[in-house]
Amino acid sequence: MAKHNEWGNIAETIAAEHLIRQGYVIRERNWNPMHGHVEIDIITQRDNTLIFVEVKARQDSDEDPAEAVDEKKIRRLVRAAESYLRAQEYDFEYRFDIITISGNPDSYTLDHIEDAFLPPLS
Repeated sequence: MAKHNEWGNIAETIAAEHLIRQGYVIRERNWNPMHGHVEIDIITQRDNTLIFVEVKARQDSDEDPAEAVDEKKIRRLVRAAESYLRAQEYDFEYRFDIITISGNPDSYTLDHIEDAFLPPLS
């Protein structure tokens, strides 16, 4: 069985490959705005939309990985995404997706939740 961090890295690669097969262009992986304690797992683009993707992986198939994206995590992701968007020369539409992967590197289930949450109101 893969170690937790090792499985997380493998899962991010699986998620990126899934996105590429679906026609997305990967712009960044593990992007960190250099402040705070957050990184965006994958920033991808399709047409005029930037998609900020949080990847959650669990080896225990009884756990729903998406439940780990709580309000605190959402607020951090939104702050990081705002920082990324401010640095762009173009005014993109954007959304937040979650990709969950349950299982192990040899046998897993992937679920891509598009538009998984809206940024909280300030």
